[in-house]
Amino acid sequence: VRLLLSKGHSCYRPRRTGERKRKSVRGCIVDANLSVLNLVIVKKGEKDIPGLTDTTVPCRLGPKRASRIRKLFNLLRIR
Repeated sequence: VRLLLSKGHSCYRPRRTGERKRKSVRGCIVDANLSVLNLVIVKKGEKDIPGLTDTTVPCRLGPKRASRIRKLFNLLRIR
């Protein structure tokens, strides 16, 4: 299906304001020809998905705000 996509649609980022483009969109069809699958996990099921939900990734960056840094390290505010 070829849809006329504009700003706000997924799968399309316009280069100019008001620009629209007709692109092929497959909808809910998933097969071996797809190279990338963009999805969001809504609910966790009984089994884990290997490589996706079986590992937890720690946060790379710490807090920037001083109050949150104090909260993270249990520090008191000095006046």
